[in-house]
Amino acid sequence: MRTFTFMLCSVLLLSLLLLISIVSSAPFYEHVALQAADQCDWIGSGGGGRGVRPVYLRCSRGTILWRYPRGALRVVLSPPILNELISKIHYEFIRKKDDIIMKNDINPISNNSAFQLFGFRTCTKVSGPIRVYLETGGKLRSVYSPRDGKHKASHRCFHAKKQPAALYIEAEESSEYHDARLQYDLELRYIDSRKEISRRFNDEEEDCRPCSMDELAKAYCQSDFIARGTVSAVQKQPNLEAAELVLRVTKILRRIEENENNDADATDFHDHRNIHIRVPAACDARHGQGEFVIMAKRRLGDLVLVCAPRIETWAKTVRELEIISDLES
Repeated sequence: MRTFTFMLCSVLLLSLLLLISIVSSAPFYEHVALQAADQCDWIGSGGGGRGVRPVYLRCSRGTILWRYPRGALRVVLSPPILNELISKIHYEFIRKKDDIIMKNDINPISNNSAFQLFGFRTCTKVSGPIRVYLETGGKLRSVYSPRDGKHKASHRCFHAKKQPAALYIEAEESSEYHDARLQYDLELRYIDSRKEISRRFNDEEEDCRPCSMDELAKAYCQSDFIARGTVSAVQKQPNLEAAELVLRVTKILRRIEENENNDADATDFHDHRNIHIRVPAACDARHGQGEFVIMAKRRLGDLVLVCAPRIETWAKTVRELEIISDLES
């Protein structure tokens, strides 16, 4: 029998939100749930002359702070507790075929599973007197240079088909600056082996299309920020290769903030009524009328749009999910 357990999470919560305006207090967030036991950050100074210092990080997000940089670093990035992370994604997506069973355990996805891990996507935000390269195919591909013309707040993203991914970070020969900083955010990527279609999290192509019913339900359970409101403006940010939606909030449903330890706090912010949500410039976002349900995730300190259905579409989706869950029960 097909299982809809994870979908019920969003259906029940959304029904309460729409009908009696109760705010969820127990979001599911896979990054935060797994990273406590892994090394997320690195702080160091100087260097080994002309040598290369190795740094190993196993986490979904973190920061590298290099004071008075000299020489070079080789930073190896890996997702945290890979088996558990795979099983969580398996739990979310596998539900559409009678011969595919959705499991909720810490075992890795079997060879017979429809969805297989296919590397991960990494986004970075870099500043300071360093040059950053991605090791790929025996070559170095530039990710950041102080003189590459991009804004320091830009998200610089790349895909790693194999994991882990390695970054080569080289200090500038001479500089007036003393500190270099690199923030990173890892997002797993899959491939649907039945259709040979890759499934990415927050890839630009995916961000620009409307979310499906299943994606809306998943986004509600996983987003860091959810609110009802109207879009008062769209601010183009060509230097960031992005635009920002200015959301005039009528009700905040969930907001998760990171603290200094890279953990998450679920907090209500009743006095924050204008929120900026980043979207890729390729999406060509426009100012729309009416009320929306905005769902966003936090990436590198910025809120990035995941789904933005109109309130009418949202209500219809909830009703359809309730019907499906009743049929499945």
